[in-house]
Amino acid sequence: MRIHIFKGGHTLSAGQTGNIIFFSSSLANHNIPGMINRASTFIVGLLVVGLFHKYVKGYYWRVFCLFPILAICLIVVFLPRSVPNYYIVPVIAFGLAIQNASFSKIEGMGYNNAFTTGNLKRSVVAWSAFFFGEDKSQHTAAVNYMLLVISFGIGAIVSAFLQKFLILKTLWIAVILLLAIINMIYLNALKNALKNNKKIELLK
Repeated sequence: MRIHIFKGGHTLSAGQTGNIIFFSSSLANHNIPGMINRASTFIVGLLVVGLFHKYVKGYYWRVFCLFPILAICLIVVFLPRSVPNYYIVPVIAFGLAIQNASFSKIEGMGYNNAFTTGNLKRSVVAWSAFFFGEDKSQHTAAVNYMLLVISFGIGAIVSAFLQKFLILKTLWIAVILLLAIINMIYLNALKNALKNNKKIELLK
């Protein structure tokens, strides 16, 4: 679900390129405190990822980076409508920065999970190299990036339909998906741990 690209108060919580444009407009209109607020929380979120990576040891450190956005989604759903976007968007920007910086590669190849323009470009370039340049090594990259673009589009469409009925409660879908991902990663880690223990026992 691409509902995490939350727009409010003429800002995007994940899209700092768009925010720079909004920032320029705000600067011209002498209204910049809100833009500084959102950009700063996004930057802080990126810095937090570095701390997670340093202090949370193990292969599955990225799982911990899902908990902030999970908690934020749960809280935002229960907030009254009277709470202005000025307070909500910076918090979401913080959580999305952590998610965006933590999950930035697929099979060793860089990608963006918040926007799909770069993924679309990489997919087209890879397919071009595969078909016209006869570079067979580009097939995996082309398929992976194409699937990312397709899943992004499907998520955006489904989210748009759900928001007509659920409005902000559409975030519950994101919460359920995040919990499912966390459980899958945990079960995979548990499975690997059991395999390693069995190997150690056999070597004794």
